Amino acid sequence: MTPRLASVVFSLSVLFSALGADWAPPRPASVDELRLAGPWAAAQARAVARLGAAPLDRRDFILADVSLKQPRPFVEFSGDVSGRWIGAAAFLAPQYPQPLAAFPQILAEIPAYQKADGHFGADQHLPAIDRGRDMPILWGNGRLLLGLVEVFQRTGNAQALHTARRIGDYFVATDAVYNKPDNLRSVGGAYADGFATCYFSCIEGLAALGGATGEKRYLDEAGRIAELALSVDNFDGLHAHGRLCAVCGMAGLYAVTGQRRWLEGAQRDWRLFHDRYLLPTGGVKEVLAPKCDRDEGCAECDWLRLNLALWRLTGAGRYLDAAERVLKGHFLYQQFPNGGAGHRLFHQIDGRAVAFQGTSQEAWWCCAEHWPRTTAEVARHAVASGKDGPCINLAIDCEGTVAGPRGKWKVVLRESSDGLRIVLTSPAPTEATLRVHRPGWARTGARVEASGALSVRQTDDAWLLRGVWRGAEQIAVHLPMTLRCEAGPAGTGALLRGHDLLAAHRNPVNAWLLDRPGDVWPMVLWAAALRAVDGRILVPASLAQDPQPQHPEQWKLLELAPLRAVAGEPHEAAWFSFRTCEASAREVAALAAKIRRSQP
Repeated sequence: MTPRLASVVFSLSVLFSALGADWAPPRPASVDELRLAGPWAAAQARAVARLGAAPLDRRDFILADVSLKQPRPFVEFSGDVSGRWIGAAAFLAPQYPQPLAAFPQILAEIPAYQKADGHFGADQHLPAIDRGRDMPILWGNGRLLLGLVEVFQRTGNAQALHTARRIGDYFVATDAVYNKPDNLRSVGGAYADGFATCYFSCIEGLAALGGATGEKRYLDEAGRIAELALSVDNFDGLHAHGRLCAVCGMAGLYAVTGQRRWLEGAQRDWRLFHDRYLLPTGGVKEVLAPKCDRDEGCAECDWLRLNLALWRLTGAGRYLDAAERVLKGHFLYQQFPNGGAGHRLFHQIDGRAVAFQGTSQEAWWCCAEHWPRTTAEVARHAVASGKDGPCINLAIDCEGTVAGPRGKWKVVLRESSDGLRIVLTSPAPTEATLRVHRPGWARTGARVEASGALSVRQTDDAWLLRGVWRGAEQIAVHLPMTLRCEAGPAGTGALLRGHDLLAAHRNPVNAWLLDRPGDVWPMVLWAAALRAVDGRILVPASLAQDPQPQHPEQWKLLELAPLRAVAGEPHEAAWFSFRTCEASAREVAALAAKIRRSQP
């Protein structure tokens, strides 16, 4: 048995024992066998190409945070860029060899810069903690630790595991210095170089290292640090990426140990994010505070990763709903035209984000790596291998094979105008159950169309298609495409159609709102039965305090389209939060016609 296989068996045996027979976590697909297709593949290809473009086209530039041989921004976060880069390359280099051609050389050079105590970066003077020096070291080493373990899991590279062990040993040896509640106050800081951000970053890598090696000391250390992280139960002012990395670590720790303490901790934090900090886009701000007026691509990635992980561990459909919401909303919109990701600015009213206002900066030092790495997780979780057959989890374009009864099953998924089309081919005649996720918002009006050879049973959050599969089966998932409103705070709301959040993008029709955004939420008159044309819907909207439909002069037309409609283009603005007033389709159409007639 190989070390990689032994670690998988160890982790799954512990987890199955903890979960019992109710839910057996499906096995994510291999990114080598199931790949994104269509616009999803194009977005991933742009993101990977960014990893091989300036300034990331220079090996010494990527390695500067471990070699300390040349100055560059954020070099003090030792292992951050290099760790993220090799983690992404471990998953994506086989599919994109050209932009990631430097992967073997970068990986081979990293161990040369490891300090005697196992850490990378500047010399330290522990037990005295210098926040400006030591917190970035903790953060960067946590990211590098995870990247090295991912390389080992994907390639079996023994040197990568050895280097990861030495970083893990550093965290174990320094527990008495760092793992103290007083550090939350005395070292302090809530932003990128704060203790609450930087120390807890290592939980994810330590959990992965413990799973890869089977060594209890790494899991014990991850647990001790996670316990300190759980003592923080108010995230106001925290760096979202930092906290979400910690929560992903708790989920990973549960996956390896089966200790429900860590699942419950991850679920507690999920609820805090979902109930207090989640934006209509499905994502979060960079800093969890009203005054923060920008996002961060890494945080959107982490929220997506966390939801995919929690679904796999629990089977709860709400996590797939949240994953698909951020995936097709904030995450996809976050990608920059050059393929990278970073920070976008919000237009805010009373501390609440209501629109994307423009770009702040591309973050080649973190988001550019984290974004394509997350697309690998999307591909892995779109279709997974359940105990009775494949699980279709995300309505996205992808194709390839997944493990199932009697061998490899061929699968092709394509988004459609009203849901998803599936072609699933069994390797031989066999009895199996296909599990297809049913979105929580599609409680009524959704259905699955399949051949008579398959029985269809509906649960709270899935369709179960069971029967004897003989060759290719075509399945259509029909979802309601009526317009719906999701209530927000203070009488505001978001408008959605299917999986998509609808937004007013910058164009001539919407110039009256987006060219000079003010401090008033626009009122939108809408109806569930309004039909979309090419995905776009025209609705009456007004900035008046109490606009009346019988006064068309108070209204203007507003064009709404899916937030992701212009993903990858140089888009600058999109308004997504409104005051909403529901009416009949006839009333909306009549007012829209009056507005058109009144316009010159």
